[in-house]
Amino acid sequence: MNSNNMYIYGASGHAKAVLDLLEDLAGVKGVYDDNMGVKSILGLEVSHPNSKKLPGDFPYIVAIGSNLVRKNIVEQKLAEHAFVTLVHPSSIVSKAAELGVGTVLMENSIVKIDSTVGNHVIINTASTVDHDCVVGDYGHIGPGATLCGGVSIGKGTLIGAKAVVLPGVKVGEWCAIAAGSIVHQDVADGATWIGTALKK
Repeated sequence: MNSNNMYIYGASGHAKAVLDLLEDLAGVKGVYDDNMGVKSILGLEVSHPNSKKLPGDFPYIVAIGSNLVRKNIVEQKLAEHAFVTLVHPSSIVSKAAELGVGTVLMENSIVKIDSTVGNHVIINTASTVDHDCVVGDYGHIGPGATLCGGVSIGKGTLIGAKAVVLPGVKVGEWCAIAAGSIVHQDVADGATWIGTALKK
């Protein structure tokens, strides 16, 4: 891991998955969530920042699965704070790959040579980002998904579980690629792709 001490913003399902990456929860100095009904997660007390100034002595991970919500938290509530990048020990990351801040690589994920992964991206369990790919900020590569060589994924785009994006394809910003899809042509910004075709 890249940091022993951090704050977590988010206290739902994805936050549990992020916390499970950590060898020792003692390094978690606080957990924050906007849902006043959430009181604890994995034995850690959850605080609600609505009326509190968030501390800045340690970096943050925004552990929220929704790409848009994650973006809003980063830019509206944590704009002046530092972030840590988390990489599970079972992940494989090329020495010639670049990972942005606030990004999380889950178990058995792979990022190959000359790929660039942006800030606050989720590279989920057993997903593969092959050589020369670009994943934009706030993206999410779902469990078991594969980006073949030279793929470009725009800002905020979701690649669903076990989807495959074929070599050289460019997927625009804030797209949704359904689970199990095969993307064989470029996809415009904001589009939804299901199976082997754009949603009409």
